[in-house]
Formats: sequence, C-alpha cells, structure tokens
Amino acid sequence: MTNSPTRGRRAATSKPARTTATRPERSRPRFQPRQAFSVIAMAFTGGMLVATSVPALAVTATDVENRASVYAPVEDTISFTPQTVEVGPDAVESTLAAEAYDVHVAPPPIVSQVASVGAVSLVETGAIVWPVQNPEKRSSGFGPRSAPCAGCSTNHDGIDFNPGNGTPVMSIADGVVVLATESGGGLGVNVEVQHNVGGEVVTSSYAHMQYGSIAVSEGQRVTAGQQLGLVGTTGQSTGPHLHLEMFGTDGVRFDGFAWLSARIG
Repeated sequence: MTNSPTRGRRAATSKPARTTATRPERSRPRFQPRQAFSVIAMAFTGGMLVATSVPALAVTATDVENRASVYAPVEDTISFTPQTVEVGPDAVESTLAAEAYDVHVAPPPIVSQVASVGAVSLVETGAIVWPVQNPEKRSSGFGPRSAPCAGCSTNHDGIDFNPGNGTPVMSIADGVVVLATESGGGLGVNVEVQHNVGGEVVTSSYAHMQYGSIAVSEGQRVTAGQQLGLVGTTGQSTGPHLHLEMFGTDGVRFDGFAWLSARIG
C-alpha cells in the first residue's frame, strides 16, 4: 500500500465529475397595454395627417364611380300649390258705396315786393302760434302807456313778452324773412317775417333779441314755430324782453296780442 506523498509536488486533486444541468427556459414577454395604446395612437395620428394634408380631390381621384360634383348647382325643387277660396252657396255679394269727395284748388300765393329781397311769393299759412313759450308773462301792452325810459315811446306800437333772457323767439306763422339785422336802431337785433294769412299780407317784427342769436337770413322761408333768435335787451330796452310788432301792407301797427289770441284761442 503506497501512501500519497505529503511533500514535494502538490497532490493531484481529483477533478469533479461533470454534471449535465438543463438551462432554464426563457419566459415569454407579457402583453403590455401601454405599448398597444401607443401603437394605436401613432396609427390614428398618421391617418389624421394624411386626411388633412392630402386634398379631397386627390383622395377621390381613384373613385371609379361617377358622382355629382360638389360645385354643381342644386336644382330648386320647391313647388307652390295655388291657393283657392271656396264660397258657399249662401254667400251674398255686396257692392261698397263710393265715397264722395271734393277737390279744392289751393289759393294762389301772394307776390309781395320788398326792397331788401325783391319779389316775395307768400303761400297761405294755416298754423298760428305764439312767439314765445310763456306768452302769459307780459309787461307793456299795445297802445298808450307811461314811457318806461328816456326816449321810450308813450304810445307803444307792440306787445312786450317777458319769458326770460335767452328764451327762443319763434315765427308766429309760415312766411318769408324780409329783414334780419343787428343794427335795427331802437329795435336792436330785429327780424321781420311776412305772412299770407287768409289772403292778406301780414308782417311780424321781433325786436331787442340777443346779439349773435339770429338763426335765419333774408329771403329764407320759415315755418310756424321755427326759431328766429333769442330774447335779449338790445336797442332801446330797459331789460330782456321780446318786443313784437305786427302790421299790414299799409304799415299801420295793430294789437298783436289781440290778433294772436283770436286765432290761437
């Protein structure tokens, strides 16, 4: 029996016996929902890109079936059924009586000659109004009076209305302006309007108005109630008021307040 040497060369080690081990099988990858959703989203995005970037005509160019053009006019197929009215046998036909009417010829205008404007054609007016909004506020009336100032008349040729400084002054009727001046002497800022009232020429004069307030010009046609200027105190005046004078073709002044009251009421 021989013993293995303990010194010198290493003792030979015995090789372990080989063993045959089986490799573990690789596990198949599991289905991932997120990956599937990403694929679907990318496919949808690509489809939208094609649909929005390719013209519709190019997409339909491969369509072999004949189709109507989207640009072709549409035929109107609306039809209307005529309406009919059925009258029963018991209906009674009646004839409306013709209404009578009269035809009146408008009166011819009056032609007046005025030195400042020449020939003036005056159409007859129907409307008559007060020259101010508050005609009940008055001071001096028409006729004899005590002179309110040095140089003022004792026989008043007009009627003084006191509605307040700056109150609009209006034409008493339709007519034509025959005078519009800021140099009216004792009358101050003065406007005169001629009217055709009942076939007669009547002139109304508006005095003592404010400087710069005249709203009309000579030869201009005005209507009843149209503004001529503003109440003031120009000329021979003791305070703001409208001095209204009225006269006919003879130039004789008459009581304008009585004349207006009879026509306005």
